[in-house]
Amino acid sequence: MDLHLKIWFIVSLIPLVANLQHSVHATPEVPCLFIFGDSLADNGNNNYLSTIAKANYQPYGIDFSDGPTGRFCNGRTMSDIIGQRLGFDHFIPPFATARGRDILMGVNYASGGGGIRDETGMQLTLHKVGGYKIVTMGLGLIGCTPAEIAIYGTNGSTCVDTINNDVQLFNVKLKSLVDDLNNDMTDAKFTYVNVSGITSGGTFTAGLTVTNVPCCIVSSSTGLCVPNRVPCSNRSTYAFYDAFHSTESVNEFVAARAYNAQTTFDAYPIDIHGLAGL
Repeated sequence: MDLHLKIWFIVSLIPLVANLQHSVHATPEVPCLFIFGDSLADNGNNNYLSTIAKANYQPYGIDFSDGPTGRFCNGRTMSDIIGQRLGFDHFIPPFATARGRDILMGVNYASGGGGIRDETGMQLTLHKVGGYKIVTMGLGLIGCTPAEIAIYGTNGSTCVDTINNDVQLFNVKLKSLVDDLNNDMTDAKFTYVNVSGITSGGTFTAGLTVTNVPCCIVSSSTGLCVPNRVPCSNRSTYAFYDAFHSTESVNEFVAARAYNAQTTFDAYPIDIHGLAGL
């Protein structure tokens, strides 16, 4: 598996709402939120690791209140936005810096480059750590990322269709797995978010005018933003901030549909808001 595919292979794999009680935040729809995933959800865990997968420098974070924190985005990640929609008044802290009572509202374990293979992922038995409401985010359209288009070309299409066909196969299996888990684990509730479906069609592209090139100037070797170079000014019209990662505008769109489904295809069998209310 090449680096480009590995970085995108898990799209915020499992935001986990655990059944814990605390009194720090009285208003959120769920007591706490635990996040597992890769660079699409990383909010600073890779800052202290010996890796090239880092985003704690400008122009990352140009639209984020705290500047470049390690988020691979111009602003908030999907996980940030979902947390806000669930009612948390602070962003879920990264594992690298989570301390004290902050841990009671949840921890973000996502790490850029993380995956589901043993050498890149974290093995968890979710039902043994108290988790009972689990959201699995399907893969996005990897074949539409600037990185994959630059490598493979599109043969007249808008994306690399062979890669997106593989994405579809993975997502079908993941959705089926959600059914199996819901049947086998009666004390847990799983749901699947159809990221590739949400980001397909005219509704998604209506506000985007640039969907196949990154907003920032990227390194040819990593696909990440070149440090301290000025990015595009009209970031809300770009789908991708660098060669792999979506802009805050896209993250907002996907998170909104994941939280409150607009169609029956957005989430299965229930959206995040509905899951939180169970």
